[in-house]
Amino acid sequence: MAKRLKKIVHYAYYQVDTKELICLTTEKHPNFKDWIELDEYTYGRLVSGKEKFRDYLIGHVKVGKKTVIKLQSKMTQAYVFRNTGFEVVTTAAVENPELVVEWNYPKKEWNFFLSAVAKKRLRPKLENQLLPFFIILENDYDFLIRTIFVSSEVLFSDECVGVAFEANLETELDKISMLTKLFFESSLLRVVNE
Repeated sequence: MAKRLKKIVHYAYYQVDTKELICLTTEKHPNFKDWIELDEYTYGRLVSGKEKFRDYLIGHVKVGKKTVIKLQSKMTQAYVFRNTGFEVVTTAAVENPELVVEWNYPKKEWNFFLSAVAKKRLRPKLENQLLPFFIILENDYDFLIRTIFVSSEVLFSDECVGVAFEANLETELDKISMLTKLFFESSLLRVVNE
């Protein structure tokens, strides 16, 4: 009788702050906590030396309506450059968003809500950090109106974090957009007019 072979999983461990690869293994390593699974082809090219660790970075990439962490070739990114570090928070319907940003016109404030799933997933990675949110002109992404920094600790502990409008343009939702870094798997902009 033939033995059934166990599927081999290839792990790429990386440094969170630099996004650089630090180790490849086929077993979980207790000294490293941040990892992604690699396909066999990429793993083979890296282990054999055909490609170098320094030629790759771990990055957040938008795939459909979700954000995933993925290994990216620096060379490929240079040729097909897209800014994958930020995403626009939109009113598009998203099922169970991790982040809800509420534009509250009556109270003249932004409200930030983080789901319980997101709090559990992000707490170890974003502990004691300031999360940036950028308010820009809708038709000119180079025109920054305001930057809002929200403490990760407050976002994790409170149900809602409110930040008052400062600029007059913030009251005109049809003229502005909100960008955030790709920390969240999904986000939603909720509008409150009354």
